[in-house]
Amino acid sequence: MAKVSLDDKAFDHSEYEKAEQHFRLVNDKLPREAVSELAREVVRRLAFRMPKSVTRDDLPSQDEIAALCQALLSPVDRAADDFILNARRESGNIEVIYLSYVAGAARRLGQLWDQDEISFLDVTLACGKLYRIIRGLRHVIAPSIIKERDEHPAMFALVPGETHTLGIEIATDIFRREGWDVDMMVGLDHDKLIDQSDRRNYRAIVLVANSDTMIEPLTRLVLALRISHPLSHLVVAGNILGHYPNISTLVGADAVIKDIETAVSKLRKVIDQSAD
Repeated sequence: MAKVSLDDKAFDHSEYEKAEQHFRLVNDKLPREAVSELAREVVRRLAFRMPKSVTRDDLPSQDEIAALCQALLSPVDRAADDFILNARRESGNIEVIYLSYVAGAARRLGQLWDQDEISFLDVTLACGKLYRIIRGLRHVIAPSIIKERDEHPAMFALVPGETHTLGIEIATDIFRREGWDVDMMVGLDHDKLIDQSDRRNYRAIVLVANSDTMIEPLTRLVLALRISHPLSHLVVAGNILGHYPNISTLVGADAVIKDIETAVSKLRKVIDQSAD
């Protein structure tokens, strides 16, 4: 079988650059503990995200995984990018190949971190590189992640730790009256929310938060959803917008909804854009 590689046209350079900027920003703006939690989130969400169709022949060797980890930990900023984009394997299932590389590298980074063989700075930089790579590869890896999920227009979710539910309940009711089939999730912790969301493939996910103290759990949630829903548009709503004028950039979201009056038209526009 002919060897295959990633066509550069399939690489989403815009999302790659956004992910790179996002990780730099959170390193500057959030406390060390929050950044560490984001790095662990990357490792956890990627380490075992393997498609069911993977076979032994699809898996990279341990030497290849070690080489990718070395590239991720290299001071040469684009070394890991070059490694992934130049990877060659004798298989036609290219999305499985790249998920296998990424999952293997995430597991190895987690082991090195737990064994104190790499520093906090090392793993943070490596996870940032891994995250921007999977965002760039989102169109390539998405079929293996979402292929068994039912398509659904939208999910509204209250950020874990947020206690004010009235706003999200009103918004959900308005959307449903407009004919939208919306899933609403409230009162769930971080992991349960991700698990519940993985049952469907959402075109748009609206995350609602009010308190300014929700910025760290919101950022972590956006990052996790980027991995589990690579093609979904992520939107932030709620009173937290008043505390952080640049919140979409800070947490890595695609858009914000500022008021209920324009919410329906705004989200419809977001979904229409995702279909382009």
